[in-house]
Amino acid sequence: MAIYLKGEDNEYHQTSAIPEGNYVLNTDETYCIEPDSEDKLTGRVAYDSGTQTLSVSTLTKKNTKCYLYFEEKELPLLNEAIKAQTTSKKGTFTGTSCDSGCNLSENGIYETDDDYGTSYYYRGTVDNNWVVFGTDKTNSEYIWWRIIRINGNDTIRLIYAGTSNSVIQAPETIGDITMITPRTPADNSYIKSIIFNTNFNDNKYVGYMYGGNSEQASTNYEEAHKPETESTILDEIKYWYENSTNLVELSDKIDVETGFCGDRTYTRNNHGSSYLGTGDLGYGNIKTVYGADKVWQSGSDSYKIEEQNPTLKCENTARDLYTGPKAQDGKGNDALPIPVGLITMDEVIYAGGFASEVNTGYWLYTNQFYWTMSPYNFNGVGAIVFLVTNNGKLSNVGVNGTINGARPVINLKADVTFKEGGNGTTTNPYIVNTD
Repeated sequence: MAIYLKGEDNEYHQTSAIPEGNYVLNTDETYCIEPDSEDKLTGRVAYDSGTQTLSVSTLTKKNTKCYLYFEEKELPLLNEAIKAQTTSKKGTFTGTSCDSGCNLSENGIYETDDDYGTSYYYRGTVDNNWVVFGTDKTNSEYIWWRIIRINGNDTIRLIYAGTSNSVIQAPETIGDITMITPRTPADNSYIKSIIFNTNFNDNKYVGYMYGGNSEQASTNYEEAHKPETESTILDEIKYWYENSTNLVELSDKIDVETGFCGDRTYTRNNHGSSYLGTGDLGYGNIKTVYGADKVWQSGSDSYKIEEQNPTLKCENTARDLYTGPKAQDGKGNDALPIPVGLITMDEVIYAGGFASEVNTGYWLYTNQFYWTMSPYNFNGVGAIVFLVTNNGKLSNVGVNGTINGARPVINLKADVTFKEGGNGTTTNPYIVNTD
């Protein structure tokens, strides 16, 4: 028996043993030759890649020699598997997509535009967006994620969902297991609590990164929102990423080009006259409302569900689209020390969340408070950002709030594949191929 393996040069090279792992037998190339014959006998050898066993049939003469040709098996692309499920419809936002007063026809995968093209996002009560990728060094368990969306450049956006000692049993969907463990909790009553920014008395602290150091007051808009200093929560996520997981070793699967939008554009038409100002807004202790606030109505103290206007496009990509490290496409700010962000307020709305509307049925509900990276406002006293509350609604809180946790968000590269047979469910997730 002679064994050949296709190499990176697309040519077959003889090897000494049947290759282990993700290989298949090329039956068109494989053949056998009986003694005293030059005729190639095809279709006589079969190979089971699961059990890695050969079977040979209809060979009658001793000393027949077979020539086996193996090549690496093509695994399915994760983004293509997800796109195959989409309903290819534009999402509607007339009601919650869950248990309480929801329109169940809105559950599924929908499409909208983002900064890169057409994005496909999961909305409502879905349970087929589970992914296993990476391990937690602190407990030796598998890290589980849930797919937020396929970005317009075919990368896959995931949000942290906890760990499990099994790849066929997802962690609980509610409870603090859905958030990462900080070095020191912000509040001992909430063991997963992390402060967004320790300082709060300046507009700049609405940022995932901000301008100047933590002791300097900002004196103009550009200075305040320059992405150069890490927020408290980014520093905590960076420690988790680099020290508590093996994700650094898997960085060839993680995309650095696709950004996370922390929209710091300001608006003058919300919250009444005290927020309008006469000059530039967005720095120091000037009252300012930021662009992510698309749900508050001018002159009103309530939110209107039917008037929410989410977008997956970032208005100022050069400043507010966090990319990196070492991103090359020039679309974002290339400022991040790690390729990890947080979910945005807009992504929560697309998934089924609403402001001031309890929603315990859509897939982002965890019965916990956790941060988004979307700025809300500076109210003259403190910087405020959006969060998801323990009853699933969108709300806002000061950046020094002490009861909220973090659910890191990453983007997998467009060419990432998964183990054959996975379908994204809690007992049969998409397991990323890291070989």
